[in-house]
Amino acid sequence: MCAAAGRDPSPLVLHHVERCAPDDVDDILEGALVCPAPGCRFEFPIVDGVPILVAGVRDLVAAQIGEMRARDDLSPYAESLLGDASGPGSDFDRGRYYLSTYARSHWGDLDPERPTPAAATVAALLGHALALLPAPPRGAWLDVGCSVGRTTFELAAAGDDLVLGVDTNLAMLRVARAALYERRVRYPLRRVGVVYDRREVAVAVAPGAAARVDFWACDATALPLDAGSVAGAVSLNVLDCVPSPLAHLVELGRVVRTGGDVLLSTPYDWSIGATPLEAWLAGHSQRAPHRGDSASELRRILSADDAAQAHTGLAIVAERDDVPWQVYIHERASMHYRAHLVRAVRS
Repeated sequence: MCAAAGRDPSPLVLHHVERCAPDDVDDILEGALVCPAPGCRFEFPIVDGVPILVAGVRDLVAAQIGEMRARDDLSPYAESLLGDASGPGSDFDRGRYYLSTYARSHWGDLDPERPTPAAATVAALLGHALALLPAPPRGAWLDVGCSVGRTTFELAAAGDDLVLGVDTNLAMLRVARAALYERRVRYPLRRVGVVYDRREVAVAVAPGAAARVDFWACDATALPLDAGSVAGAVSLNVLDCVPSPLAHLVELGRVVRTGGDVLLSTPYDWSIGATPLEAWLAGHSQRAPHRGDSASELRRILSADDAAQAHTGLAIVAERDDVPWQVYIHERASMHYRAHLVRAVRS
């Protein structure tokens, strides 16, 4: 949907197809969607099979043009030379670091040579979240902040309908797409400093699940979906990574249908690099009634009586605290989090 300022939402239409997958003409690898409204006609690119459906297309593309044009045919030797030459802190280094961290945390347990414990993956965190549901997920679900895609596949395997994974990191969405269509993930694994080893992991997708999965580039605080269009949504460790956590909660409440579930986890690892201080859900002002406790503030915002008057339409019905989650840094370092996990229902 295109919801340009001052206009009613308009369903996008396929405007141009430049390239399709060799064995599937319905899998569009390059092309464009367009808003048909006469006063708009804005184009939304499809690159590497991922439609870029954000309001600030130019800003997103400009910020990630290096990742979009990144080559994947370089030898490990050439990548090592480029890594040494560009040095720590460069765009090349940051891109490899984030891919290493997220891909390892999602798919590391499937690496036959260097497996990580299954309990350390984000799939295990999703398992804890699904355990809060009274029954397996049914209907179409949304995986917000899907990163490299493991939770999207696991959610599809647990359910019976479509699962849409959305994120704004195009390099990570490329990895998720490879898992979907090539049944493998290929990523740089940081050993130490700017030393990386290339890992390639085969992905076994549950029967029928692949046909029910797709990935889009979308903003977690402005989703291009109709109100009440999904049966449920998952948001794992996204709340403290967006510019407006409250806007993210409002969007989740908007797109989930009445009676639908939202499964949300967060370690409340606030950073002004991701979220302005004034938008944090507590984590400051210990003089306030909640004494700066973020979990208490989330409970207040997602209370059945709308005590915070945030009008998300969501109310917590179950929760679990201190859920372990581990993030890979390099072979001698990991970050260990204790996430707060909640199940909220749309009223």
